[in-house]
Formats: sequence, C-alpha cells, structure tokens
Amino acid sequence: MEGYMRGLVTLLLYFLFIVIIEFSCCNGYGPKAFCREEEREALLSFKKGVYDPSNTLSSWVSEECCKWEGVLCHNTTGHVLQLNLRSNGLSGEISSSLLHLKHLQYLDLSHNFFGGDTLYKALLQSIPKFIGSLSNLRYLNLSNARFGGVIPRELGNLSKLHYLDIALSDSNVEDLEWISGLPFLEYLDMTNVNLSKASNWLQVMNKLHSLSVLVLSSCELLAVDPLPHVNFSSLLILDLSENDLISSSFDWFADLSSLTTLNLAYNQIHGQIPSGLRNMTSLKFLDLSNNNFVGSFPDWLYQMTALEHLNFGSHDLRSTMLQGKLLNDIGNLSSITYLDLSNNALEGDILRSLGNLCVFQLSKFSNPRQGKSLEFLNLRANKLSGSFPDSLGECKCLIQLDLGENQLSGNLPNELGQLKSLQSLSIDRNSFSGKIPISLGGISSLGYLNIGENLFKGIVSEKHLANLTSLEELIASSNLQLRVQLSSNWTPPFQLSSLELGSCLSGPPFPAWLQTQMNLSYLDMSYAGISGVIPPWFWTRSYFIVDLSHNQIIGNIPSLRSKYIYLGSNNFTGPLPQILSDVRNLDLSNNVFRGSLSPMLCRSKEENSLQFLDISRNLLSGELPNCWMHWRHLTRLKLDNNNLTGGIPSSMGSLDWLGSLHLSNNHLSGDFPLSLKNCSSLKVVDLSENEFTGSIPAWMGNFIGKFIATGSRLGHVDIIYMPGLLVLVLRSNKFNGSIPLELCHIDSLQILDLGNNNLSGTIPRCFGNFSGMNKQSNSTSAFPFLDPISDLIVGSTDTAKLVMKGLEYEYNTLGLLSGIDLSSNKLSGGIPEELTSLRGLIFLNLSHNHLQGKIPVKIGAMTSLESLDLSMNRLSGFIPQGMATISFLSYLNLSYNNLSGKIPSGTQLQGFSPFSFIGNPELCGAPLTGDCGEDGKPEAPIPENDGEDDSGWIDMKWFYLGMLWGFAVGFWAIFAPLALKRAWRNAYCQFLDEMKYKLLGWC
Repeated sequence: MEGYMRGLVTLLLYFLFIVIIEFSCCNGYGPKAFCREEEREALLSFKKGVYDPSNTLSSWVSEECCKWEGVLCHNTTGHVLQLNLRSNGLSGEISSSLLHLKHLQYLDLSHNFFGGDTLYKALLQSIPKFIGSLSNLRYLNLSNARFGGVIPRELGNLSKLHYLDIALSDSNVEDLEWISGLPFLEYLDMTNVNLSKASNWLQVMNKLHSLSVLVLSSCELLAVDPLPHVNFSSLLILDLSENDLISSSFDWFADLSSLTTLNLAYNQIHGQIPSGLRNMTSLKFLDLSNNNFVGSFPDWLYQMTALEHLNFGSHDLRSTMLQGKLLNDIGNLSSITYLDLSNNALEGDILRSLGNLCVFQLSKFSNPRQGKSLEFLNLRANKLSGSFPDSLGECKCLIQLDLGENQLSGNLPNELGQLKSLQSLSIDRNSFSGKIPISLGGISSLGYLNIGENLFKGIVSEKHLANLTSLEELIASSNLQLRVQLSSNWTPPFQLSSLELGSCLSGPPFPAWLQTQMNLSYLDMSYAGISGVIPPWFWTRSYFIVDLSHNQIIGNIPSLRSKYIYLGSNNFTGPLPQILSDVRNLDLSNNVFRGSLSPMLCRSKEENSLQFLDISRNLLSGELPNCWMHWRHLTRLKLDNNNLTGGIPSSMGSLDWLGSLHLSNNHLSGDFPLSLKNCSSLKVVDLSENEFTGSIPAWMGNFIGKFIATGSRLGHVDIIYMPGLLVLVLRSNKFNGSIPLELCHIDSLQILDLGNNNLSGTIPRCFGNFSGMNKQSNSTSAFPFLDPISDLIVGSTDTAKLVMKGLEYEYNTLGLLSGIDLSSNKLSGGIPEELTSLRGLIFLNLSHNHLQGKIPVKIGAMTSLESLDLSMNRLSGFIPQGMATISFLSYLNLSYNNLSGKIPSGTQLQGFSPFSFIGNPELCGAPLTGDCGEDGKPEAPIPENDGEDDSGWIDMKWFYLGMLWGFAVGFWAIFAPLALKRAWRNAYCQFLDEMKYKLLGWC
C-alpha cells in the first residue's frame, strides 16, 4: 500500500497548498481577524441542533467566532471560510443556517454520526439538500458521517468543487449525471455508495477532465462499458476494488499512461490479465488480487521497473489462478517493495533471482531504508521449487516473508539470520529438512515464526530462542523428528501469545518453562510425547485454546478454566472435572474417567456457553442427568462408548440448538426418546448399539429443512436454507414395527442405518424421495450447524460407525457419504424400483431380510454405488445386465438367494470372488466354476461312480469321529494340568486378569 498511500498524501498536500493560497493571511487567530455577527449566529444555530458528547464545541461561546474550535476565518474580511469538525462524535441535525456562511470554501463533517447511530438503514438521515447551495465550496468531506438514503442531486450545483469525499456505507444514487456539473473536480471518493443503478458511471466520470483521484471501492459496480475515447487521461489514482466487475476488457486502460495507482482487487474479473496495462509505464501500485484471472504471468510485467507494489495474490484457491513458470526476469523489478503472488499455481525456482534483486537494490541505494528495497514478499500456496538461497539473506529490509505451502526443500542457510528487520517468517508446509540454524534465533525483531509441517530434525535448544525478544507466535508443529529440548529452569526472553508444537516431541515431562508465559492464549502440544502428571499451576491458568490431546498424560483434572479444551486420548482418571460457564468446546474423549455425569453437568444452575461436549470412550456409568436445561447452547454432544444406562431424560428436549447427538454403544433403554421431538436443529442422530425398544415414531419426519434468519446479532440479516436431518443411525437396537412413511419427508437425509433390529413390513417406495442421496457427489465433508453465539452458519465434520463393504468402520467424513442400511431385520416384499433413482448412493445393504422378487432392472443407474449387499434374502430371477456397468462397485454380495441364469458379462462382475454369488443354485457363469448351458442354466455335473456313495458316507463318519476325538484330547491336555496343579492354575488366572485390564482399560 506504500505507493497507494504516497499518491493520496501527494494529493492531500496539493489540496493543502490550494487552501494555503486561498486562505493566505487568513489565520483566524491573527490580530486583524474579527467575526461577522450574521455568521456567528449561523454557527450558534448549527450548534443548537448538534449533540456534542466530547464537548468539542465548548469554545463556541465567546464573541469572537473566528477563534472557535474548527472555525477558520479570512484575516481581513472575517468571513468564515473553513468549518472542520472531523472525528468528534457529533450527531443530530445539520441546520440550514449554514447557508448564511456564503463564503464557506471548506466543509469537513466526516467521521461523525449526523445521519444517526442506529443499525437500521431505513432510519438513517440523508445528506441535507441545502449543502448543494453552498456555492463557494472547494472542499467537501462527508465520509463516514453515517448518512444514508439517496445522495441528493443538488451536490451537482457545487461547480467550484475540487474535492468531494462522500464515502458512506448505507447510501445510494439513482444516477450520476449530476457529477457532470463539477468540472473542476480533482478528487472523488464514493466508497461504499451503491452505484448499481448508475450503469453509465464510466461515461460520466470520463467527462471530468481534471480528475486525478477516483475511488469507487465497494460500490456494487457490475460492468465496465467500452470507452471509445478517454478524456480523464490525467488520472493518477483509480480504485475500483471490491465490486462485482466480471469483464476483463479494459482496452481504455492503454490511454491512462499517467496512472500511478490501479486497484482492481476483490472483483470477479476473469480471463487474461488486461494487456492495456502494459502502457502504464508510470504505474507504482498495482493490485489485481482476489479475482478470477487465468493464464501465465505476463512477460511485459517484468519490464515495469517503476512498480513498487504488486499484488496478484488471493485468500483462497477459488480466486486468481495464474499458472506456468515464473521467470528469473522477476529480478528486473528493481523498485519493488511489496510483492504478493500467493495462492496461484506458479512454478519455478525464483528465490535466487529475488535474492539477487535485493543485492542490486543494496548496491543502487547506499541507504536501503531511504531507497526502494523489498520489504514484503508473499509467495504462499504455489508450486515453487528449489531451496532457500544464501542470497536471500541480502534482503536486509525484508519485514514479512511467506513461502508457505510450496515445494521448497533443502536446508535453511545460516544467512537467514541476516534478515535483521524481519518481523514475520512463514515457511510451513514445504519439505525443508536438516537442522534449524542457530542464527535464526538472532533476529530480535521476529514476532511471528512458522516452520510447521516440514521435515526438520534435531534438537531445538535455548540457543535457537535466546535472542528472540519480540517473539509472540511460534509454530513448529508436524515436524516428526524435531525435538524441543529446553531445561526446566530456563526463562525465555519472550512472552508468547500462541505456541503450536503438535506432533513435535516436547516430552516426556511437561515443559516447565511454560509457567513463565503469562500471555499465552493458544497452546497446542498434541501428539507431543508428553507423559506423567500435569503440574498443578497449569490448571489455574485460563487459555483461549488448549490442546494436549493424544499424549500419555495421567492423573486427575481438578477444574478447567480455558474456553476451548481438547484433552482427548490420554490416560486421565478419576471423576469428571468442574468447568466454568464460559467454556465453549470440551473434549475429554478416550480417557479413563469414571462415575456419573451429574457432578459436572448439574452442579451449576446458571446458563452455560458450552457448544461442543465429547466425553465418549470412557468408563462413565449411571443414568443421563436431567439438567440439560442449563446447557441450551449445545450444538454437538458425544457420549458414545460408555456404560450409561436408563432412558433419555425429558430435559434434553430443551436443547434447541443441538445439531449432533451421539449416544451409541451404551446400555440405554426404553422407547424412542420423545424428548428429542423438540430438538428441531438435529442434523446427526446416532443411537446405535443400545437397548431401545418400541417403534420408530412418525414425528421423526418433522426433522425437515427450513429457511432461517442468520446474522441478526451482527446487524446484518441473511435468509438461508438449512437442511433437515442428514444422518440417522439406529443400528443394533430392538426397534420393531414397520418403517414409518413419514421418514420420507426428510428429503435431506444422506445416511439411514436401521440395521440389526426387529423391523417388519416392506421397504417404503417413497425412499426414492431422498434428494440428499440423489446428488452425484457431495462437495464437502462438513455439515452445517447454526452457532448459537454468533448466530452464523458454521461447518463441522462428524463421525459414525457404519457397516460398508462387509466391514464395520468408524467414518469421520460423513458429509462425503450417502447410503441406506436396512440389513438384519424382518423386512418382506420386493426391492422398490424407486431406490434406483438415488444416483448418489454409495452403499446399500438390504441383507438378512425376507425380501422377494427380482433385483430392480434399473439398478445400473445407481452409478455411485461402491458397496451393494443383497445377500441372505429370497430374491429370484436374473441379475440385471446394468449391474455390470456400475464402475465404482468394489464390494458385492448376492449370496444365498434364488437368483438364476448367467452372471452378466463384464470385467466388473467377473472380478468379484465366487463367494459373492454362492448359495444361488441356478446361477452360473464366471466367476462361479459352473458353466452355463444353452438354456442359460447351470450344466448338470457328470456322475463319476454311483457305487462310491456309501464309501463317501463312511469317510465322512470317520471324519466326524476323528474331530470329536481330537477335541477331547486337546481339551484335557490343556485343562487337566490346570485342575491338578494349583500354581499353574493361579498363574493362568492372573494372566487372564492382566489381559482383561489391558484390553478394557480397567485398573
């Protein structure tokens, strides 16, 4: 932004020069200054309508108004020439008495609240029309004064105006023709004014021959019409950023040869970078970031040696995507101080050229601070290769360096320590290796250091950190062979706010030096090899985020004071800890906590902020407490894999925001919990592997999608569609009755698992209405949840244990899955043809039922199927030919039915094991060993010897007798010594007990 700001400063100095000339000897504090009574009364009338909380106008009481705050008069005539009340918190009504200031040339009411201080746009006051009658105005600044509504056309009467700033967030225009009445206008800023109705905006601006600065940022501009001839060729600064421009046809740019600043950032411009830019040889500031440009980096850009600020970067990969190899000619940009090419697909080894550029800049300017030296370099998220060159150490003025997310490799040079001005260094997500140079610790100005996700190895000691006195954020996570080894009595020279050492060895003992870090708010030491007990002082600290998961930490937790807490996958024991009411996320999963939930959840009677609670995979027992009314902000609740008993309490129905509920693998019982009927925000329900009974209620069909209002707490309301229930897993319970047809109302459903129950009846034909299973592929693994604090939609992944491809597995990317499992029930009837319309279905399991009829002919339309299990039914008829065309199918089980005929040809079905088709006597063809006859039936086997039947039976009898004899001998060979020898018996029992403790985690 340096070039951009320099242009603005130059222009402001220019206007200040005009003011000095116009107001020469007009110092209101001079000995000849006096106040005109009529103008004094006008100012007092203005004051009466203004609310002044900071008493800025307290000096407006004396007779001499030329000495009042913000007032400047002509030294000879005493006429008020300037009224400057900028940034004083003023509000109220602007009195038309200002019309009596007939000689007023300068009016600045910016950064106040004259339009109102309300969040409701409809209540904001408009710019007073009478301001357009102040005919002598040269300078008018009403920016950020909270005016709203339509900008009055009367401003076009200010024919002497040179400077106009009406940057207002909630204003709009009907058209812009009135600006044509400002022939001397040199500076125009309409940032945030809605210009969507002014389709001819460019033609109007082109009439302003004197225009030097044009700022139309965030104006909802949609198009740029062609300009046959450019009249505002004296333009120096053009800012059209943060609009909705999509055209890349900017041929008229070629005539703006005097332009020094061009900002087109945050639009939707697509195609090649406009070639008209090559003629802007005076350009110092160019920002084309966050657009949709494609193609290679233009060769002509390497020749723009005046460029100081160049930004082609973006915040995500959906925006600008330049490709191809960056040439070493980038070193020709000898004036560059700011270079951002982040989030593109650029290739090449250019770091050495940039290092040579810094060497050139140093040789060109004896004092690089006063010249043009590289200060900001961001090449993140490209495909750059090569190593970190020694010459980059010559960029001694570099303040920020970001090389993260590339393909860089090799060791870091010792010359890195020469970057004494460096404040931020990011080289994460590369393949840098070797040891970290100690010279890095000599950059005392370094405040942010990110070396995470590389291949560094060795030891980080006190020497690496000894002189980093400014360090506030340190990230070294995911360097699996890097060990942070600091002595327990070491006192760091810095105070960190953020420390990330996840997947980086920092143990076994808990780092004692952390006790000195009083400003620490973010601590990640997950997978850090820490064992033993956490020191008591740690539990008294309050962090924003603390992650100590996946270690071997033992002991009890007395209380928790942080806001986001992740302590899962350790060996914590004892009862659950007490938590404060402002805790947002709490993960205590996969530990050895015992006892009841009640002490933690029911002790506090106040409203709590907890949104995410995971205490799964522990040894909790007892019933679910009936105090959920104190935890109304919960959006995700995981209590699965414990020993909980009883039913689901009624107070759980008070969880209005609950989006994900996991209670699987407990001993919960009773009918389907009626209390869940009120949890209308549910997206994921997993009650599998419990002892629930009764029928599946019809009211489950009420969990449908709906339109909701979000963002009201931030003053900006959006109406969006929130899907209904996405995942319903009731596997392995004792539900009975038929499947309610009302489930078909939940068209958003992606996963339905009702397997291993006692359900009867037929498969509802309306299952074909599940549009959530009809999408060919889901774009994200995250499910949408409504955040009760921010009132915004947040995405979060979820997990569930499912049976797919014949195996039970816990999937943590449910958003990418889609499937139906109705296996191991008592369902009858046929397979509905409507199921074949679910083209996005990935798994379908109808095995172990009493289904009859034929496999639907159109099953080949289910092109996304990867797993299909129809085994153990009574299906008959031929296998449809279309099944051979399901290219993603990797698991198939049609065994033990009454299928007949030839297995369809095609590499897909012939690649499966014969066990996929076994138990169908009338089935033939590969991969089965039996051939098909001309009639399409299996060929009858040719008997070899009818007289061998009896001998075969005799052989079988001897086989079974031998099996019984072998079992008896083996049994007594093991258990006879145990029965006779007490010592052996005790040792064996002790061995079994130890194995039980190890497997089950018992103490």
